[in-house]
Parts: sequence; structure tokens; C-alpha cells
Amino acid sequence: MGEKFKSWIPLLVSFLSLALAGVSAAYQFNESKRYSSNTHQVLINSAELAKYDLKLLDYKVSAGNTDMRYGELNVQLDSLKQNLETIKDVDPTTLPKTDSINYQVYRQDLNTVVKLSEDAANSLRKDRTQTVNNDDNLDLDISTRPQFDTTVARLKQVLNQDEQGLKQHKNLYHVNYSKVEFND
Repeated sequence: MGEKFKSWIPLLVSFLSLALAGVSAAYQFNESKRYSSNTHQVLINSAELAKYDLKLLDYKVSAGNTDMRYGELNVQLDSLKQNLETIKDVDPTTLPKTDSINYQVYRQDLNTVVKLSEDAANSLRKDRTQTVNNDDNLDLDISTRPQFDTTVARLKQVLNQDEQGLKQHKNLYHVNYSKVEFND
């Protein structure tokens, strides 16, 4: 019986190795799916938070009085930047192909939202010759508010489009960019 048992040991070890490899592969696959699913939800949450910050910016400008300071807008601008930094922490190399392109498109769109929001807020500053300061007075007269509103409305539209595309599991590149034609 000892000799027969010794011949089964290599088979048993091989079987256990295969079983462990299978369990490890299944675990890795599930973790990858979970990371992809979590990342997808992070992108949707990010779009919702960015839209909220834009709504607050728009509200502050439309309801603001003539002695409003830049720092009151900077709170939302900083929140938008923190949102972008959170998105930058995602590792796109671990995402499936469709999630990877959605991540790249959304990150690019959010970066544009941040930059254009900053530009729109800076354009409201009375003295734009100096570097930005939270104590800068804002020029909130009837001629400056509509341009700000238009910019914010367009940025919210981009974020809405991204959010809806993500919720419907669409390819954001096809939704946002593939139809753009350039005249040569």
C-alpha cells in the first residue's frame, strides 16, 4: 500500500496546484470585474458632484451682490479640482477596453470643465491684471453674468451627456467625439 500511495502523491499535488490556480484565477477575475464596476460608479458619482458644483457656481453668480469676492466661487472651483484629482487616481490599465476609453474621455471632459470654470470665474474679476486672490472683487453686472451662465450651462450639458452615457453603458467616445467633423 505504501508504494501505491507514493505514486498518487504527484497526482494529488498536481490536482491541488490546478485547483489553487483555478481559484486564484476566479478570484482575480472577480476582483477585476469589481474594480471595473466600482470605477464605473466613481465616474458617474464624479459627474453628479461636478454638476452640483457648477449649479452652485451659477447660483452664486446669479444671486450674488456687487461686493462678492472671488473666494466665494473658489470653494466650488477647488471642489471641482479635487474631483478631478480623485479621477486621476484611477488606474486605466486595469480596466476593460470599453471602460478604459470611457475613463479617458470623461477625465478629459472633466479637465475641460475645471479649466473653463476657472476661466469663467476669472473673467468676473474686476482686476484681471493681478494674480488670482480670494479677496478679489467680482464684477457682477448685467453684462458679465449672461456669459458666465452660458459657459456653465454648456459645461453642465457636457457632464449630463457623459453621465447619461455612463449610466447607459455607452462608449463616450462615440457619443461625444466620433461625430465631430473637421473641415480640412
